[in-house]
Amino acid sequence: MKVTYTGRHLDLAPAQANNLQMEFEKVGKLLDNGRGEAQARVVLSHERHLNHAEITVPYHNHELVGQASDVDLFTAIHSAVVKLESQALKVKQKWRDSKRGPKIEAEPAA
Repeated sequence: MKVTYTGRHLDLAPAQANNLQMEFEKVGKLLDNGRGEAQARVVLSHERHLNHAEITVPYHNHELVGQASDVDLFTAIHSAVVKLESQALKVKQKWRDSKRGPKIEAEPAA
């Protein structure tokens, strides 16, 4: 999974970026389908006493978005990843369980 980070009013240290990459490992396995095509855009911002995390992932013609806010930056990111994971599971289940079958031609009227 390719992850792009954007920080507004804050910067990430390399160690923090590695920790965030570990957060996305599970979601990446869920979304990649073994091809390594999934991309995530992460926007981190800081306002007064709150840290905001917004994660956007395009998946099966849907935009999956996880947003969370918390005093601790990594708690906010973890909450956003959990929300994103639940959305991905829901879309994947709909994709898998939808009724697909052969097209039935209507018989001509006599």
